[in-house]
Amino acid sequence: MKILAIALARHSQFSGIFDVLRRKHEITLVAPDGTGEAPGLRSIPFTPARVTSGSRSERAVGSFLGTARAVASAIEPLRGERFDVVFGQVSFGCTHEIRRVLGAPVVSHVELPGREMATARPEFPPSREDIEAGEAHRALVDQSLRASDLIITPSRHAAGLLPRDVAPRVRVGMEGFRVGPLRDAAERRALRQRHGLPADAPLLGYFGRTLEAMRGFDVFVQAAREVRRALPGAEFLVVGEPVTHYGSEQAALGRESFKDFALRTAGVAEHELMFRRIQPFPVYRELLAAVDAAVFPIFESAGHWSFFDSLAEGTPTVAARRAFFPEVIRDGHNGLLCDVRDVANFAARSVALLTIPGLRARIGRAAWETARRDFTEERAAARYEAVFEEAARLPAYALTARAAG
Repeated sequence: MKILAIALARHSQFSGIFDVLRRKHEITLVAPDGTGEAPGLRSIPFTPARVTSGSRSERAVGSFLGTARAVASAIEPLRGERFDVVFGQVSFGCTHEIRRVLGAPVVSHVELPGREMATARPEFPPSREDIEAGEAHRALVDQSLRASDLIITPSRHAAGLLPRDVAPRVRVGMEGFRVGPLRDAAERRALRQRHGLPADAPLLGYFGRTLEAMRGFDVFVQAAREVRRALPGAEFLVVGEPVTHYGSEQAALGRESFKDFALRTAGVAEHELMFRRIQPFPVYRELLAAVDAAVFPIFESAGHWSFFDSLAEGTPTVAARRAFFPEVIRDGHNGLLCDVRDVANFAARSVALLTIPGLRARIGRAAWETARRDFTEERAAARYEAVFEEAARLPAYALTARAAG
């Protein structure tokens, strides 16, 4: 197949999939310059639009449509070239104007169609302006989905958030993750020494690109407080940026970050936790492997890569019974599930993982086996390849109908 792939970075969650697919197929990658290398792929640059003036609705619509036009302009020279399938991220406008330029089948990728993450915490409601901007953006995403021939979304949870009329065209497929050999206790201890972590103390981890409300950072801090009361020698590693990207809590908190809010309201001093900012990928994976267990009290998300990377490292997890987690975790087998606001249960189950070596080893191995069976880059590439081949087989009249609709 000849595949035209559109992404917001040359190195993205799709890079491993493309790397596998290019062994059999010809891939042209349309992505911004200056966002890393894409070895082995023919590359075409474009510049995503970022509108910074006007109301939030105007900025959201302007950025979406501006990016759509930038993509269309970048691929205009390819108009006479035949592609079997076009793939791109719908939420940013990447597939919005494809029909105007190319007649190939369109497969769109969508994680969340609207502002599900921003509205996940009722105690931090979005403003009217945020709601209007979200509705405007959602309308554009829905329009793009309806013009797509097939849709890939990472979980059944995410699929359930899409418009009902596109359901027959939705295919569920999580992205792939690197799964190496399962590390033994000596290797994990060596990682701690390499990264300046306590070598022998029970170590609980929290991993997220941001420390914000929808990621449940406050739940983690409260659980950590209870863990330390039950297990005074426990230590805690937090990896993430103290900023809010998705939620609405800053309207209520003003200049106080959610990190500081979570610490203050839990009565936990900052020095009681070890904080690390976002790390290079190899370091981040080693930190995930170094902890005894990781906690994911997510309120709403379509796909949280740190969770899947923890599976790939054989690190046992305690996760919220929300979003996609129950699709992956069989409670007590390859992970542990808790109600997202049940701090006492998060703490109790974390203590169990930190103090019962047999439990930790058994769940960690089952987690690693889950990743090796279901979530490798090769497995993800096979899922994507099947969807691309299905789209390429669609009759021409179906494509015309999609474009008209």
